[in-house]
Amino acid sequence: FANTKSKFCVTQFAFDQIESKNRDITDSIRYAKRIQQAILPVDDAFRVAFPGSFVFYRPKDIVSGDFYWYHQQDEIKLVAVADCTGHG
Repeated sequence: FANTKSKFCVTQFAFDQIESKNRDITDSIRYAKRIQQAILPVDDAFRVAFPGSFVFYRPKDIVSGDFYWYHQQDEIKLVAVADCTGHG
């Protein structure tokens, strides 16, 4: 019985450690999402610059490896679309 209890304690400790690390990682990814959302341009800017256009941006998970950028200066419109994950 003592051996079984010892194995349970070790297993529970490992589970708790994994759960804690998973929570830390998920919190970090959610914070990255907040940063990403702050950097991405507002969709309205695209609609004004390119009437009839739309932005389809749906990350697979919490945060995306893709991003887009838009800037207009006078009559010049600059658009960039990029994939940063290395597998897209």
